[in-house]
This record gives sequence, C-alpha cells and structure tokens, in this order.
Amino acid sequence: MKNFISTVSIIALFLSATSCAVNKAAGSWDYSVTGTPQGDYSGVMVITQDKTGYAGKLTGQTGEIPFDKVSYDKKQGKLSGNFYFSGYPLSLTATVIKDAMKGSISTGDMEFPLTANRKK
Repeated sequence: MKNFISTVSIIALFLSATSCAVNKAAGSWDYSVTGTPQGDYSGVMVITQDKTGYAGKLTGQTGEIPFDKVSYDKKQGKLSGNFYFSGYPLSLTATVIKDAMKGSISTGDMEFPLTANRKK
C-alpha cells in the first residue's frame, strides 16, 4: 500500500509539473499579425521570466521591439503586454494553450489578429 501511494504521488507530481511547464508563456514563439493597414507582420516573440516577472520583445521585418510591460496570468493562461510601434502605443492580449497562442494586438479602436506557435 505504501508503494502504491508513493507511485501515485510521483505520477501526480510529474503531471502537475509538466502541465505547468507546457502552459507557461516564457519561451520563443513564431508569431504573425494579420490585417494591419501596413500589411501583415511575422517574426519571433521572446518572452522571458525572472524573479521580478516577465519581459519580452518582438523581432521581425521592422527590427526589435521591446515590450514596456508584460504579464501572464497562469490560472487563465492569459498573456498581455504593451509596446510602442512607429510612435503608437499597442497592446497585446493572447491566450496560451500548450504550444499555441491566439489573441490580438490593438491600438485605439483597431484590433488585429495574432497567432503564435512555440519554437521547438
């Protein structure tokens, strides 16, 4: 009985650890934003995590764009961030599900679809 409980505990711990790791936003993501007045954008989004929180940047055709602020709600799997592009403040909101991200980038009353896949 003791071995059974130990085995179940180890399996539960492993499943818990892997599900948390898969749902984290930190990592490198191939992203695309479509339908903007200037056309579609794609590149790599890098989200990092340290003791103080999250940080991020977008790289692509227009160079490197750092996020001013990044946050991730682990319970809801929601990533959000703010950055400036061509002088305009933009907001990113997305839901992270395993190795995929779906959301939007918005400014004022305009919103553009964002999709991303974790780089392997």
